[in-house]
Amino acid sequence: MPKSLQTMHLIVFSTILTPRIKYIFSFIFKDILKAEVEFTGNKNYFLENENFKISYGEEPLANELFFKQTHLLFSNKLDEFKIKTISFGEYQAPFPVKNSALPFDVFAASFFILSRYEEYWFQNTSTEDFKASKSHQHKWKILDKPIIDEWALIIKNMIKKNEPNFKFQEKKFTQQPTLNLNFTPIAPKGFVKKTKYIFSSVFSKNNGFINAQYDKITGVGINNERVLAEVQINMSKHNLNPIYFLGFPNSSIDYIINDVISNLLANNSVGLLRPCAQEKQKVSDIKTDLSKLKKILPDQINLSSQQLEILKFPICYLNLLSAGITSDYSMGYADTPSFRAGTCTPFNWYDLQLEKVTPLNVKSYCITDSVLQYMNFDDAKQTILFCSDAVNVVNGSFYSSWTLRSLSDNLKYKKLKTLFSLIFNQN
Repeated sequence: MPKSLQTMHLIVFSTILTPRIKYIFSFIFKDILKAEVEFTGNKNYFLENENFKISYGEEPLANELFFKQTHLLFSNKLDEFKIKTISFGEYQAPFPVKNSALPFDVFAASFFILSRYEEYWFQNTSTEDFKASKSHQHKWKILDKPIIDEWALIIKNMIKKNEPNFKFQEKKFTQQPTLNLNFTPIAPKGFVKKTKYIFSSVFSKNNGFINAQYDKITGVGINNERVLAEVQINMSKHNLNPIYFLGFPNSSIDYIINDVISNLLANNSVGLLRPCAQEKQKVSDIKTDLSKLKKILPDQINLSSQQLEILKFPICYLNLLSAGITSDYSMGYADTPSFRAGTCTPFNWYDLQLEKVTPLNVKSYCITDSVLQYMNFDDAKQTILFCSDAVNVVNGSFYSSWTLRSLSDNLKYKKLKTLFSLIFNQN
């Protein structure tokens, strides 16, 4: 008796089921397309199975949906190789193949982009920071697209064409702005203590006290408590649930605690800002800031992070994992609206050095206020709408990053505050 379409799932055959194959197939079918998938290397079991069949190999076994393999997913090394491409629509697609459902190995291409394979290559030969303009996605003209999600939809349409009644779980467009703010240290009371603290702040790069005082004098400083309260009112009106990232100065927790901010953030998602700004930063430093976060919000378990400085692979993510962080919002280019990992779907980071999936769940942002700040209003508006529409069409998750001061009433940030309101209309 044929299997009910209500319970039918996908079955994937490959002669060798490597960790890379299971990872990228699971990401595309389970995470993006919301379908159940089974893996097998048993030819007879595959051919006799009543579920929808997909094979990945040198040649098809029967009449299943067949994708021809290339070498990448069968390797367990960080080999360097020359990548060939083929024209596919308006862009270039890597890993071309023949006699396949698609003219390129979509799974190898997706793995290459998602794992940030090329960034490991880059660091082996250069000490410079990896910029968006250096990426293969930029060269292939796909950096501005959640290209893996788009490829997944193409595969979904192929499945639906072969089996029109196959059921995929529903997936909807979501968005979550991230807001970051830095705590300003408070000078201790008493003339001697206060004088000593101010003097030491002059020679401390990460203290933040002198910079905060300078901002107040020049008129660019803001009242974090007031702006935070206003933002939360607007967020609740539009049913948006941002995640807040807090940065801490290199100062004793006694000079940082702010009861007003603690109360405002008590019922919100909060994470750590800039946990791995430097390649050689010690894990102990991250744990120290997590400890400060715990003292600010003692009733929360905050194991998420974001940084908008250069993200280096794999040291930053390894440090986060060692410190116990399990969710990160740092994947993106702060100076370029784009999809650094080629997706708008959260994914678990794959460690190419250990060849395994890690517990670190990555959410990729595609736009920041820092890049919008230097555009005229119309260009900035179109950039937001373009990125949002690109995510919306694939029912993905739209992440954007903003500093709290950009949402203040300070005239310097009027444009950014207006642009931020555009997100409300996308919800």
